[in-house]
Amino acid sequence: MLPRVTKALVKGLLYLVLFYALPMFLVRQVSGFAPQLFADYEQLVTLFAAVVIFFAVATELTSGTIYQHALNIGKALILIIFFVLALDGGIMKLDLNIMEGQRVGIVADLRVYLMMLVAIDLLGLAKSVLQTVKFLSDKTEKQMPQLQPQEDL
Repeated sequence: MLPRVTKALVKGLLYLVLFYALPMFLVRQVSGFAPQLFADYEQLVTLFAAVVIFFAVATELTSGTIYQHALNIGKALILIIFFVLALDGGIMKLDLNIMEGQRVGIVADLRVYLMMLVAIDLLGLAKSVLQTVKFLSDKTEKQMPQLQPQEDL
């Protein structure tokens, strides 16, 4: 159990740096130039990092069990929901105050990119389901009695 916990801790720390510390640093640096554009992204980055780190650590701790596969399925479903909510269904609207009294509205159609993200997560979901079926099949196969060949006398 100790190697599994150590591996989960190292993976969690690595994911913390890659999915939280580095993106938060970049968001904070860029938000200095355009605070109206990036004000809401700190919360999204934090939530995304929390989800990814939780599932990475939990999957590592439960590796070799059915719970690992259940967590992978759950992660794929949660990430699909997260991306749809984070991108507002693919249509993002932003109102900026350029100068006093002058407002500019920006609309971005990100549905194609959202569909790409959802498709990637659906592939991950399908992979997890197939891995679950294989895991259960292998486990059932090991429990079945093995037939021994009979020698002719």
